[in-house]
Amino acid sequence: MNGDLTRHPAYGPDPYRQGPYGQGPYGQDVYGRDAYEHDPFEDDAAAGTEDGYFALELELLELACIQEAALVHTTLPDVGETVFVAFVPLSAEQESAGARAVRAACQRCLPWLFAYVVAVDSIERDVEGAVRAELLLDRGLPQIARDLASPVAMSD
Repeated sequence: MNGDLTRHPAYGPDPYRQGPYGQGPYGQDVYGRDAYEHDPFEDDAAAGTEDGYFALELELLELACIQEAALVHTTLPDVGETVFVAFVPLSAEQESAGARAVRAACQRCLPWLFAYVVAVDSIERDVEGAVRAELLLDRGLPQIARDLASPVAMSD
């Protein structure tokens, strides 16, 4: 008899032998695919980020202290991949409450990304209704630069 315990000497592989974790013979799953092809515990960053953006957009739509918000996914030189959220508060008195609520939503939905939250007077849109991301970033970059230069004096 050969040393492979999954093979019967006369009939070949044992079709009923299951390996650990539901694997079939020779490290394959029960459908014949390689069981180690994709690690189920591995972070699928693209799918996670996309789901996080949808969840964040839904949460921002439900916040009662802001009128509207816009998300811009960007890469900053000193920080790396970030999400920039511009929001329009209901009133000047609710600006800090809106900023805290938006930051909390970003932390819940996209905890692996840095989030910069900036209150704006209005969100500029083009003729078709799409957010003008470049203009929003231009308006928000001075505040982001100030926050990066002095983290202690970050805006609330």
